[in-house]
Amino acid sequence: MASVNKIQEVTRNNQSVEVYELKSDNGTTAVITNYGGIIMKLIVKDKNGEARDVVLGFDSVEDYWSEEYLKGYPYFGAMIGRYANRIKGASFPLNGQTVHVTANKSGNILHGGNEGFDQKVWKVIKTETAPVASITLQYVSADGEEGFPGELTTTVTFFVKDNELVYEVEASTNKTTVINLAHHGYFNLDKNHSSVGQQKVKLNAGYWLEQDADFCVTGKLIPALNSNYDFSDWKTVSQEWNKDDGYDQTFVINRSNNDLILAAEALSSDGALHMQVYTTEPVVHLYTGKWIPVIKGKNGQQYQGYSAYCFETQHQPNAVNVPAFPSTVLNPGEKYSQANSYRFV
Repeated sequence: MASVNKIQEVTRNNQSVEVYELKSDNGTTAVITNYGGIIMKLIVKDKNGEARDVVLGFDSVEDYWSEEYLKGYPYFGAMIGRYANRIKGASFPLNGQTVHVTANKSGNILHGGNEGFDQKVWKVIKTETAPVASITLQYVSADGEEGFPGELTTTVTFFVKDNELVYEVEASTNKTTVINLAHHGYFNLDKNHSSVGQQKVKLNAGYWLEQDADFCVTGKLIPALNSNYDFSDWKTVSQEWNKDDGYDQTFVINRSNNDLILAAEALSSDGALHMQVYTTEPVVHLYTGKWIPVIKGKNGQQYQGYSAYCFETQHQPNAVNVPAFPSTVLNPGEKYSQANSYRFV
């Protein structure tokens, strides 16, 4: 039977940080905290009926703001906002003016600035067990936070059902602003989370986005076919490490509408667990985890570079500075929305 239970609550900076366990009828389990909207655990059954926790993270929520973790901060499992990935020069034109936002990475802004949505305490709006287990979180970002204009109200709802975790995001603003939200889950489908090198990945994408030396998207689309960036068929993650850096690129999803479609797939090294990533977003950013810090995670596991990969579904990074890309501008009276699903088959 589907269930939602609060399993931990602590106080941080006079705010209540809560941790909830969501279970589906067949035992698929997600452990989610309102601190950063982080998915701490995602436990699914493989084809042999054995349970596997497929995301990197920590056993206790306090570990997510420890000094050791933050010094090499990889954004484990968090909601990213107001703007995912990088904005070149930490500035962009909006309504005839230049908006300057917080520069926190080589003169650019990465994942929302010094303290993005990933480090905020979200309000728990509701939990439900019918028709499926779910939790809805809300965060109100003040006008001017990290330099972004407008008071932005964002809600994210996580649903656990059958062999699937779904999350849906909505946002509205009281002043014209820009928005690009993503989830930064780190996945490893094997029982041992030491490396994803022998796992396989496939992407429903024909192009990838060129980046400059600072990993900022330039606006140029490059065909992926017959290159190191061709994931049209299963490819072992370590098969092409893309020189020494692994992968940290954005791929344009093959789509003709805004429906929820398959963007990416992953397969455990033993073939017993297959994950599919569905989204309404136009791109998926593949990151194979080179810069994961050496740190002890759940169950005493040692994490390090290439211990996981990310499929960050979103709008095109730096779209605010590339007019040819789909707009990420949000106006008062409009609603921003996206839907995503991690399915295990």
